Amino acid sequence: MTLAIKNITFLISALIIISISFGCLETPMTSPATIDENALLAYGWSQVSVEERSFEQTITNSTSIVLNSATVKYQNERLISDINEQAIEFQESNKLPVSIDLPGSISASIVTYRLSLPAGAKLPTGLVSKIMESKINEIEADNNAGDVQETTTRKITLSDGTETIVRIFSASGNSTDSEMRIVVFVTAFENDDSSTIVMGFVPDGGHHVEIGPVNGTLFYIDGNKEINEMLELVSTIE
Repeated sequence: MTLAIKNITFLISALIIISISFGCLETPMTSPATIDENALLAYGWSQVSVEERSFEQTITNSTSIVLNSATVKYQNERLISDINEQAIEFQESNKLPVSIDLPGSISASIVTYRLSLPAGAKLPTGLVSKIMESKINEIEADNNAGDVQETTTRKITLSDGTETIVRIFSASGNSTDSEMRIVVFVTAFENDDSSTIVMGFVPDGGHHVEIGPVNGTLFYIDGNKEINEMLELVSTIE
């Protein structure tokens, strides 16, 4: 059984318990977990997309519940610009006659996922952990990364004063020609009527190239510095 299927199984089981316990199947609307716009502007980030969904889950022949979710994706435009500038500088300083193709999707990303359950119930702690693990696996698969290891934990304070623990991981990159790794973070917290999971990732290290007699670092990303900035953004989420 795959992790995704296991998560669905756990979720359905949890919802059955919630339905019986609360006796009320009304689900509150879900407001997206958004980063403060001024903070985004200050750090050079932008909102890429917002997706709000409402879907029905059948519990018994006569009972069904509605789940509401909202997913918001952010991208670091400033980092993309910085990488391009480094690549141009490398090309010009080495007098290369052609431009160098950059690896695809080299930037930092943050995704927030908020879910509302019937009667304002919260996701069970065990299920939150399962979902967080699944999100990390998704990043690993999407970036062809491996050797994922948890390196540290951090505590941050959200805009409403809530403290949340952030788990930080490091994984090998997708190229044997590069010293780059991928730094990933994930955290989860509860609001009055919803549960929120936030994840993010950024490449870390130097991307090296060899073009004829020319070889060197095309661009470099300080992953730790970027993660610090990303957590500053996360701390503004409402």
